[in-house]
Amino acid sequence: MIVGLVAGLLLGRAGYYAALSWCCFSIFVFMIRTLRLKLLSEAAAEAVLVRGAKNQLRMYLTMAIAAAQPLSMYWLTFHLLR
Repeated sequence: MIVGLVAGLLLGRAGYYAALSWCCFSIFVFMIRTLRLKLLSEAAAEAVLVRGAKNQLRMYLTMAIAAAQPLSMYWLTFHLLR
């Protein structure tokens, strides 16, 4: 969020949206990769098939949390550059 705000102050709205979109994409990819590895390691420890309904629900929850992060970043910062 700080990178987006600094880019917005220095480069205007275009800089804000460019920096925020890059940060949002980066955080989304990082969270998916990190949480996916955590979920797969738990499934292996429990000796459960990876494609089970429980693990599929966990993966959807992971995707929802990863998608909520960029939305909250935008919601917390968009009004600061008006």
